[in-house]
Amino acid sequence: MKKKIIIILPLKESLDPKKAGAVSIYVKDSLKYSKYKNNIKVISSNNFSNSIFFRNKNYIIQFCKKYKDQNISILEIHNRPEYVKVVKKYFPNSKIILTFHNDPLNLRGSVLASEREYIIKNCEKIVFISKWIQKRFYTQISTNVKNNYELIYPGILKKKNINLSKKKKNILFVGKLNENKGYHIFHDVAKQFKKINPNWNFIAIGNEPRKKIFPEENIIKEVGYKEYKKVLDYYEKSEIAIGNSFWDEPFGRIAIEALACGVFIIMADTVGSSADLNENFLSKTFLNHDPGELYKLIEESVLNIAEIRKQRDLRINWVKENWTHEVSARGLMKTINFN
Repeated sequence: MKKKIIIILPLKESLDPKKAGAVSIYVKDSLKYSKYKNNIKVISSNNFSNSIFFRNKNYIIQFCKKYKDQNISILEIHNRPEYVKVVKKYFPNSKIILTFHNDPLNLRGSVLASEREYIIKNCEKIVFISKWIQKRFYTQISTNVKNNYELIYPGILKKKNINLSKKKKNILFVGKLNENKGYHIFHDVAKQFKKINPNWNFIAIGNEPRKKIFPEENIIKEVGYKEYKKVLDYYEKSEIAIGNSFWDEPFGRIAIEALACGVFIIMADTVGSSADLNENFLSKTFLNHDPGELYKLIEESVLNIAEIRKQRDLRINWVKENWTHEVSARGLMKTINFN
């Protein structure tokens, strides 16, 4: 019997390219490579009259009322654990998959340990996009609960024909140019490092409407906001990238984008993907946003740049094997391939 699968996006997400957020992009990119794509219907607020939506509860109830008489095999909910109880009530015989893209302890419906235990008991599968999110979910949860989770990373298009000879002595910062992203530490370390080794270029890609950090151009070259393809061009011409967010990022796409271009990454331990990259040829992690430690790791990487360059292909191939859209699709197909 042909399975009918419905994917429920969060209220404010959409497959419209002009409105798509991280969750929509994850779903859309993975569906392209799924053998079940013809069985799947993706639901967003675009499927309803927007005038009825004031909050998430209205959205999920309207969905349930509209589709309650349909025989749905699998309901896949993204990043809204609060939907699970409502969906379970209207579709008691459907299997539920819940995917977490953000910190479960900050999402309604999974803040309390009891709420997460309910999710474990009532979802066929729970999907996490990073080990950090997985670890947060199981905080204060008994070790005796059933093991029904999958770890499925976001994907990226396979890069073709990367011209490694175009690499320059560039160290990249990509993101908002503010303290939440750790730009002030990047600035301070760059200023100190350029005094000792002026041959390396520090480049910042991004903007900030309430900018408070204004580096001298000979310290950091700020190039402003760039569209995605242009950002990848910068990665392809760079050797090192810095991820230094002060808030706990559930994944941190700097890792996947930089590695796909053969770039070596130095990340703060608050970047979720740092927990997924423990091979030395991929990245180094520094703790507590310590500028001294970041400086030391940059200095160490520059001194060993010949060895790091030898490992570029290892980084590129690691992404091809672990973090492409095809890999994500295979993982997601596995979650719905049950009887």
